[in-house]
Amino acid sequence: MLVKGYLGIAGTIGVGKSTLTVELAEALGFEPALEDAGANPYLPDFYQDMHAHVTKMQIWFLSHRVAEHRRIARRIREGAARGVVKDRTVWEDIVFAKMFNHGPDKILSDLDYQTYLGLFENMVLYEPLFPELLIYLDCKPETAIARIHRRGRPMEQGVTVEYLTALQQAYYEFLDEMKTYGVSILKIDWEEFMPLSQLVDLVHKSVTRPGQNKPAWTSRNKSSSTPRPSTI
Repeated sequence: MLVKGYLGIAGTIGVGKSTLTVELAEALGFEPALEDAGANPYLPDFYQDMHAHVTKMQIWFLSHRVAEHRRIARRIREGAARGVVKDRTVWEDIVFAKMFNHGPDKILSDLDYQTYLGLFENMVLYEPLFPELLIYLDCKPETAIARIHRRGRPMEQGVTVEYLTALQQAYYEFLDEMKTYGVSILKIDWEEFMPLSQLVDLVHKSVTRPGQNKPAWTSRNKSSSTPRPSTI
């Protein structure tokens, strides 16, 4: 089931999501919902020793994202929010789990991955609620690394180009899968930041399907400003 007015901002680590989430939400008259990855108590240890801490880190993220996902859907359904722009949806959680379980040197063991899939099925797939539109910000892994270094979070400084390349490929596969569920995908080249007014126009076109009128929600402020460099 698609939740009208639920928009997701997707992309790899360091691509630039949070500032865009806030500014797009303001332009549309929606609420922004930012991911606070730093709240995950397992994340610093994960970056130090991925094999030892990946399962705990991933389960914490899943639980946190499911709670936020349900809150967003409830606010939209009850009319408490005109719409929500979400920085990384719950559906992207499985992108990371799949990547960690991929390749000969798996970070996430097969057993732990199967346990994770069981949790994902019971917590997310039991009553699947999809965003109306998923905006994917695409940039080169090298560009993302440069942005990570500029924002200077100590725990992220060990992230490698190889890690981000694998994550980018996992995202491409994820986007194809989301299309099969009827989710509209707006893939944006985010090597350079696009003027907000241009992005708002693309969002409106992406959620207006052939034979339909414009969405019930329209932008409040089609600012021509360019989004500032993001912190996520």
